[in-house]
Amino acid sequence: MRVTRNYRNGMVNPRKKAGKNDEIQTALNRSSLNSRAMRLQNLLGNNKSSKTNSIFNREFTSPLQTTQKSQKFYYDMKYHAGQVGKYGQALQKTEKDSIYDKARESGSTADIVEDIKAFVSQYNQMIDDLKESGTRTDTSFLNQLNSMSRAGDRELSQTGVSRLADGTLMIDEKKLEAADVDTLEKIWGGNGFSAKAAARAGSVEAAAEKNIEAEKSTTYNPFARSNLYNYGSIVGSRFNSRR
Repeated sequence: MRVTRNYRNGMVNPRKKAGKNDEIQTALNRSSLNSRAMRLQNLLGNNKSSKTNSIFNREFTSPLQTTQKSQKFYYDMKYHAGQVGKYGQALQKTEKDSIYDKARESGSTADIVEDIKAFVSQYNQMIDDLKESGTRTDTSFLNQLNSMSRAGDRELSQTGVSRLADGTLMIDEKKLEAADVDTLEKIWGGNGFSAKAAARAGSVEAAAEKNIEAEKSTTYNPFARSNLYNYGSIVGSRFNSRR
């Protein structure tokens, strides 16, 4: 068989000058590689120039980072809910030697005022935690607490505490400090708002503890089908999302 010079040169020297069709194919291959690289960066949250990158940063973090962030979040929620329960129970008690009896004996409401301030501070942080969580259970807790604060808004305002549109509480310190012991006991003692909020905070604390334990015991595999969510016909567009 006769071997032509051009054919022989092509076999011996494969790095011949590319023709127009070869150049187009090379460009397409390069473009495809770049596109895949950019998509991977977007998924991993490494492409700082992507406008949509921030949407996926929370979902597409490493398993260890996701678990640590979730545990930290629920530890905070558990702490804030526990503090609401602690201060709420202290304010709830009206029997002998209660915080109100001691205020009558001393002639100062300073301790009551400090407990109310601490209660409100922890309550607001718990509300923020429930909003950020966004799970069905935590949203239910949030709705229940919002109903309680709306129902008690008029009474609470007598002691300088008012409910804001976002469900958190705000204190008018001068009005709170000017309230007498009987008014403080009537609004904050017994089975009023502080007692109801403390009881609900106990449920929030217990739910947060369960989530902490679940995070500890879960073996995370981001590619397992159990960790993939279906959105219409798109499978696995988001996973391990708390929201």
